[in-house]
Amino acid sequence: MNVRIVRRAGAAAAAVSLLAVAGCSGGREYAVPEKFCGVRMPSEAVEPLLPDGAELHRSRQPLDGTATSCGMNVVDGPAVVDVTVTELDKPLTADDKRVSLKSLEHAKSVRVAGTHWAVQGDRRIQLSAPCGADWADSLSFRFSFTEGGEGAEPTRRNTLRFAAAFVRGEKKAEVCTAK
Repeated sequence: MNVRIVRRAGAAAAAVSLLAVAGCSGGREYAVPEKFCGVRMPSEAVEPLLPDGAELHRSRQPLDGTATSCGMNVVDGPAVVDVTVTELDKPLTADDKRVSLKSLEHAKSVRVAGTHWAVQGDRRIQLSAPCGADWADSLSFRFSFTEGGEGAEPTRRNTLRFAAAFVRGEKKAEVCTAK
């Protein structure tokens, strides 16, 4: 066998390997955040929703005296998740649930522990949860999830897991006494 042919074949294989590695260098360059909106989150609830990118940006903004909006996105990319938490002096009603069912695409009622009710659509979840604190009888949650980016899989199961973990953590952080 000709040594020159073997060397060329080896060099070609090395070049193909380098191109393959260079083509895969996108990926996720940031760490999975431990907190979202001040709430400690399990990585298995957050990680499946995170797209590829260099840097993750998180924001928290009070909307008024009773509502807070939080978001998470890859810098210069679409929002991974947005949530609005509203403090209420009474729980959302069955009528509010019906409105949610009509307003969300492919909506259905879902079970989330520690809530009055929950409705999940293709990319949105709305729910009402008891709080029992002096300042809030209940909390209203509205989640919006991105359609997904490279590396992200915002399936209904994953978004529901994220919402359930966030609600549990938010109720604990706010020292809600109602179960």
